Amino acid sequence: MPKARTAARGEARVRVRATCTGVVQGVGFRPAVYRHAQRFRLAGFVANSPEGAVIEVEGEEAAVRGFLASLSEALPPLARLSAVASEEIPVLGEDRFLVAASLEGRRRHALVPPDVAVCPDCRREMEDPRDRRYRYPFTTCTNCGPRFAVAIALPYDRSRTSMACFPLCPACQREYQDPADRRFHAEPVCCPVCGPTLRLLDARGGEMASGEDALPRARELLAQGRILAVKGLGGWQLACRADREAPVLRLRRRKRRPTKPLAIMARDLAVARQLAALGRAEEQLLASPEAPILLAPHRPRTPLARALAPGLADVGIMLPTTPLHLELFREAAYEALVMTSGNASDEPICHGNREALARLGSIADAFLLHDRDVVRRVDDSVARSGPGGPFLVRRSRGYVPTPLPLPEPPPEPILAVGGFLQTTVTVAAEGQAFPSQHVGDLDTELARAYLREVIANLEDFLSVTPQHLAADLHPDHPSRHLARRLAAERGGEVLELAHHLAHGAAVLGEHSRFPQRGEQVGILALDGTGFGPDGTAWGGELLLLSGDLAWQRLGFLQPLPLVGGERAVREPLRVAVAALAGAGGEALALQLPWKRRELVQTLVTLLRGAWPLASGAGRVFEAAAAVLGLGEVNRFEGELAMRLEATASRAAGAVAPWPDLAALVAPPVVRTDFLLAELARRRLARQPRAVLAAQFHASFAWLLAELATRVFPPGALVALGGGCLVNRLLRMRLSSELTERGFEALLPRRVPPGDGGLSYGQAVLAAVSHARGVRPDFRGGLPCA
Repeated sequence: MPKARTAARGEARVRVRATCTGVVQGVGFRPAVYRHAQRFRLAGFVANSPEGAVIEVEGEEAAVRGFLASLSEALPPLARLSAVASEEIPVLGEDRFLVAASLEGRRRHALVPPDVAVCPDCRREMEDPRDRRYRYPFTTCTNCGPRFAVAIALPYDRSRTSMACFPLCPACQREYQDPADRRFHAEPVCCPVCGPTLRLLDARGGEMASGEDALPRARELLAQGRILAVKGLGGWQLACRADREAPVLRLRRRKRRPTKPLAIMARDLAVARQLAALGRAEEQLLASPEAPILLAPHRPRTPLARALAPGLADVGIMLPTTPLHLELFREAAYEALVMTSGNASDEPICHGNREALARLGSIADAFLLHDRDVVRRVDDSVARSGPGGPFLVRRSRGYVPTPLPLPEPPPEPILAVGGFLQTTVTVAAEGQAFPSQHVGDLDTELARAYLREVIANLEDFLSVTPQHLAADLHPDHPSRHLARRLAAERGGEVLELAHHLAHGAAVLGEHSRFPQRGEQVGILALDGTGFGPDGTAWGGELLLLSGDLAWQRLGFLQPLPLVGGERAVREPLRVAVAALAGAGGEALALQLPWKRRELVQTLVTLLRGAWPLASGAGRVFEAAAAVLGLGEVNRFEGELAMRLEATASRAAGAVAPWPDLAALVAPPVVRTDFLLAELARRRLARQPRAVLAAQFHASFAWLLAELATRVFPPGALVALGGGCLVNRLLRMRLSSELTERGFEALLPRRVPPGDGGLSYGQAVLAAVSHARGVRPDFRGGLPCA
């Protein structure tokens, strides 16, 4: 490209066009580029585009090269550059640098950032009585606030958000148009003059207060022990005092959530430290822009209500994420609030005002709402502390729609629809995977309608309508039926994938370690139940996957009878009795001090019949909890397994596996019935329950690692996935045991181990399948020495 020269000095002058992809809209990218160009005295422009952001810079060649070389260092905190493609173009002779209007067209690479917590600068303004946003509950800037939840379409401009109906006042307009201001093109920018306003309504919808009077009255209700429905950033939340038993129990009764843990919001980090055991990494995550709920061990003798997480060792804790949350704590008589999803059990979170009044009227005593629409429901993300640092349990607000990597870009977009529990969907497009926000379990028609809503929103957001779909093999999953219906409507096809293979693929995809052709990797998938390609219930699996997508089942946990079918999932006592009887311990089963002894006697008799079998690790952990007397019924998914881990966490000092376990490994099977029988004998010998629970964890991990040694290639890479990997003790013990035996163990961190990561694993498998022109091929099992 010919270079122009200035008349005065003859320096070479060039113009370069740079197309930037990644998170470059709604994060202050353009003002940062403007200031960067000013430093180098360059002309040109920056604009949002369907590609991401387009920059054209013109000036002396050395200045242009310096601008491009240091661009990534000049970006604001929330911006993320995936790639910069630059080319020289003809010089135009311009002398100014401008922030131009957005370029129209079909979206290809542009992203909007996730919704993020209020930033320190906005907090300081809210604390300053001289600032015009003093105590304003919708304060925001380019570094914080709503993004994905209010975005209607891309490019991400105010006119395409739910803030379009709030015309800017002159003061906000000046900030919005000033490239030197941190609110330059901050699309949700507003103030008390031109922004959303609050109202407080009673349970019937009658107005109790509005404007500046709404918050003091809301704080007063909370202090009195009332339940408040609060319109949050991505939908409604239910709040009450966390330090009083009565409101917590009342919320549980009304929400139909008898024992499942309730998350709390602490006033600040100092309060959070008093309530939970937090390391440096945990504190950083709590205070990060993502600001998830963090599951961490609760400290003894805190003022928190016992009913928050009965029988568990962790408390789910978060910090205020929005200015409205900050104002709920201002000068309040409480330091921690329950802050849980605004829904009844098994229903999606509410997001509209009328919807909330209709669905939450029997739960909340009052409603704190505003007039800014939530375009997309986005529930809170959940992380858990662990010895290797926090890891995600639920990926939603703060992380969505940030993409995850794919091993290879598929030639056409793919929609993966997940499973049945903790459902998400994922769209694979433009070489990246875009997992959706948390949808939840698909038990109800409301939940299934929400699944369809999320699919439509994500596809519309990415401007794709995939004809290639991926789903779970399970014949009864509503997600699979929906995938088949969508494929028929679009003239496409559905790739139906084994549940546990997808769990492993999610971990491999997250770490960019999916096998190439000629390579093999191990997968150790542990969960409650997943449908296997042989038509039986799997859940404790050792799989071998090759780069041509051929895979084998090399090992598994001994299948146990589910006496009573699905009732055995809800009542782990049934699995425990069946396992003990299978180990030749009918008498042992009858000796344990069960609460329902008559049922135990009946179960021993019923075992002579034919019952479905399941190899799920979750079933084994729940049965172990029943053997130890920690409960006999699951009132929510995995409750007894969580109680077992909580009990084990109270054991003092190092705990070793039980001796003489090698006889329980008979490839391809681990005999979990004998493991449970050993636990029962030790309980009858009156050994401490916490020690037994910890020894059970250690012994279970040892047995699986021993089986891995006998069936996997030496030194293999092993991906650990499935819902049981939420258990921090199991993560630690299993990873350690595998590493000691020479394996490289991969643990999920950015992707939930359980079914919340299933759609991403399906998308990874489908992308590789289409890119390599092969389909997953289950080749059964291999004979094991």
